[in-house]
Amino acid sequence: MRTAFALLIGLHGAIHLIGFAKAFGFGGASTPAAITRPLGLLWLLAAVSYVAAAAMLYAWPDRWWVAAALALVASQAAIASDWSDAKWGTIVNAVALVPIAVALVDLRGSSLSSTYRREVERALARSGTASSELVTEAELEKLPAPLRNYVRRSGAVGRPHVRNIRVRWHGQMRNGIDAPWMAARIEQIETFDEPTRLFYMEASRYGVPFQGLHEYIGDSATMRVRVASLFEVVNARGSEMNRSETVTLFNDMCLLAPATLLDANATWRVLDDHKVRGTFTNAGNTISAELSFDAQGDLVLFVSNDRDQSADGKTYRNLPWSTPVTAYRDFGAARVAAKGEAVWHEPSGPFVYGRFEIESLEANVAR
Repeated sequence: MRTAFALLIGLHGAIHLIGFAKAFGFGGASTPAAITRPLGLLWLLAAVSYVAAAAMLYAWPDRWWVAAALALVASQAAIASDWSDAKWGTIVNAVALVPIAVALVDLRGSSLSSTYRREVERALARSGTASSELVTEAELEKLPAPLRNYVRRSGAVGRPHVRNIRVRWHGQMRNGIDAPWMAARIEQIETFDEPTRLFYMEASRYGVPFQGLHEYIGDSATMRVRVASLFEVVNARGSEMNRSETVTLFNDMCLLAPATLLDANATWRVLDDHKVRGTFTNAGNTISAELSFDAQGDLVLFVSNDRDQSADGKTYRNLPWSTPVTAYRDFGAARVAAKGEAVWHEPSGPFVYGRFEIESLEANVAR
């Protein structure tokens, strides 16, 4: 959807160059008098701004709307000056107005994106500076053999103990087995000395934007989803949510920050040469999960029976939940699986509701 929108506004911007060419008689335009040169510059401003906005959707996605808002105003003013020939451009401007308006609404202090940014600042302030203490081979001895090998393969030895991580993802999500996939972009921050999980997602379906925010701070977890940054459709909280987010926190520690397992409030039981069960406690919630490793020692599957499914934040179903992962890469912070899925195991069979790929992973980030 982002690519389609970028192409739309980029092409729309390029078409504005016709008005600029008419004003200055470029390219064989035969009616320069129909558009004055000052108006020609307005057409040029709209063209450059729309093309810049299309590029900023990728290069600077947090601020693309600045160029787009300028482009929209300049474009509509230019169209009004040559209405009979250019009026159809208003349709594209109307389409562009929707995501621009959503971006402006996101600037409110009560928006989910603003809430996420504030909580990130607080979490990183609590986390403090990176530890200067490096992970040693001797520290791995406290872990069972399959897990010890996995943490070693992650590159933890010789790197600092991990206090926090920042991860950026792209992927797809859906809320039903027959529902269409939604393109999604995700950023999350997690701290581990005072466990905190902040997960912010932007997605869209049929051009309608959605925002989602998971917060797990102290002993309280919430999940909120809004349409167009205004209409709240999910607000989940309570004991089921707290337990479920404890599972997700433990999942992230295992998949994204293996070095944190050295300091985790967890106990381990070996099931066989390639499988262990971990029992993890945080903020009064104790959960367990089964970790499976391949022949090389990489973690390939995390399964827990302690996470609850909820589509509306009001009703919950306890179902097995798993995250199969593949495509290991070294991101500098750690060597981890770059691709994964999130799966609910319904009575009728597995339901894959999320597909994700890591774009970047940083450890011990500063404020």
